[in-house]
Amino acid sequence: MGDGIPEQRGASLLAIGDVHLGTRPGSLPEELGEWGVDPRELTPEAALEAAVARAIELSVDAVLFAGDVVESTNARFEAIRPLERAVERLSDAGIPVLGVVGNHDVEALPRLARLVDGFELLGEGGRWESRVVEAGGRPAFELLGWSFPEPQVHTSPLASLLRDRPAPKHAGLPRLGVVHGDLDASGGPYAPFTRHELDAAGLDAWLLGHIHKPSLRSGELPFGYLGSLVGLDPSETGLRGPWLIQLGTAGEILPEQLRIARLRWELLEVAVGEEEDPEDLGDRLLDEAERLARRIRESGHAPRVLGVRVRLTGPTRAYADILRKIEQGAWSGTPRQVGETVVFIGKVIDGLELALDLADLAQGNDPPALLARKLLALAGGGEARRRLLDEAREQLTAVAGDTRWAPLDETRDAVDPLADESLAASLQQAGTAALNALLSQREPAETDSGGTG
Repeated sequence: MGDGIPEQRGASLLAIGDVHLGTRPGSLPEELGEWGVDPRELTPEAALEAAVARAIELSVDAVLFAGDVVESTNARFEAIRPLERAVERLSDAGIPVLGVVGNHDVEALPRLARLVDGFELLGEGGRWESRVVEAGGRPAFELLGWSFPEPQVHTSPLASLLRDRPAPKHAGLPRLGVVHGDLDASGGPYAPFTRHELDAAGLDAWLLGHIHKPSLRSGELPFGYLGSLVGLDPSETGLRGPWLIQLGTAGEILPEQLRIARLRWELLEVAVGEEEDPEDLGDRLLDEAERLARRIRESGHAPRVLGVRVRLTGPTRAYADILRKIEQGAWSGTPRQVGETVVFIGKVIDGLELALDLADLAQGNDPPALLARKLLALAGGGEARRRLLDEAREQLTAVAGDTRWAPLDETRDAVDPLADESLAASLQQAGTAALNALLSQREPAETDSGGTG
């Protein structure tokens, strides 16, 4: 299915995930302006304008926002004009605009909804509410939504829906639910709910907000996250854009993500040759980034800007020199033009190994041998890895729980630093750097000793 309008269709809905009006994408190089890129092209406001244009072009029957339309209460002043402009254009085209409140805009969005004519909130105050959408003057489908009543909600919003399920307003119409929250999260402050609850609600599909990685998929019960409208930082990789939800005349529900975001982020893993020179590596990274831009263009999407994070992997004998280059930011920035896309390398991540036999090194009893054994345990899995992670977690829990770091939990790309994979990656990186430092101190002494014997 393409992005165009099918010759015969039932109703359609353009569903928009987290927009976060009032923010700007981070980690963009200042040199982009020299390549003719206006940073305003890459903002959530620009992505919203593009989504509205597609909605009008496709003559959809409604536009739905799945929460976090606005970044914060303070950002509402910056958000009011782009939101008002979007709703005006849609209203002029006869397209109703609906939305639910997320945890970020629990104060801002209700205020804006009262100021912007034509924007209708569903489920304000933490109650379930439904709205029938018409297509061609006839009832086509029913939307059922719930909004955050306060910034943190520790209980499942689906619980009240399952206790008191509203009857369909029109028999036979598809019913689509929209909710902002954490799917299959174990507790937490952002309206946690489960897949089982979604299934038990008896609706035909669920459109979710809150998680910025798109995950909507077809199936017996289509459901999933719409994702952020544009990648707001390098962690938000991959295709971004609204979802066109088509409801066929035979009752089928067909979701498709539209390619409208002009900024795209990707993570590129590059295996470093054991003897590869760091100077040659810099040239290869640019070539790899350009090759990635061409592959994306060949897939049918040509973003205006492509930001690439590079993760270096594999064993190398130039570990210290490469690590120095990473710390100096030697390979970051440097935009290049690939067709209509400006591509640049952002952060370079150390995932390297030392080109040596850890098993052989681990046979000794000196500090490098002890550290080599720990690195082998991390890589090997099993009980030894579990003990090492548990010991490290016990040592770091007090530091990670310090109230000074609490604001980091609210960031969009927040991860638990003490989760197994995050902790293992940190230990692997720190252990490899430490082992390199230990060996570099030992080698000159061994050389001096050999020369006087």
